[in-house]
Amino acid sequence: MNVRQTLENITTDILSRHEGVFLVEVNQKQDHYEFVLDGDKAIGIYDISSLAREINKAADEQMADATYSLDVTSPGADSPLKLLRQYPKHIGREFLVNMKDGNSFKGKLKGIEGLQLNFEAKNDKPKKNQAPEFVTIEFNQIKQANIILSFK
Repeated sequence: MNVRQTLENITTDILSRHEGVFLVEVNQKQDHYEFVLDGDKAIGIYDISSLAREINKAADEQMADATYSLDVTSPGADSPLKLLRQYPKHIGREFLVNMKDGNSFKGKLKGIEGLQLNFEAKNDKPKKNQAPEFVTIEFNQIKQANIILSFK
């Protein structure tokens, strides 16, 4: 088994004991691995640090002779959401959604039903007394979705 697969197995095993935390993606550049973790609820720096220590300890025990470096991190606030599982904790937040068909829109995530995401589309220049427009899209039609950060 190669280093990446061993690290993924170790991480999967450890995360199975931490309810609500999951692996979003693995980035690799030569012998450097970055494991991006997220949670069903907010995951903080102390959670990530604790998991990183646990994963590194197990990796050092299982692959003492291997040459690699490992970072365990969480997605940044401006990182696009990659998995459907990341969306529920962001219901009520504004998104910029780019679709695979080339269209894009801004909207507030209102709910999720199965693989469908429901947004209240944001019109930058709404007309007086204009009813809100609701958009329902399939998760697999999203090319990229980013939370629009608000500092109000």
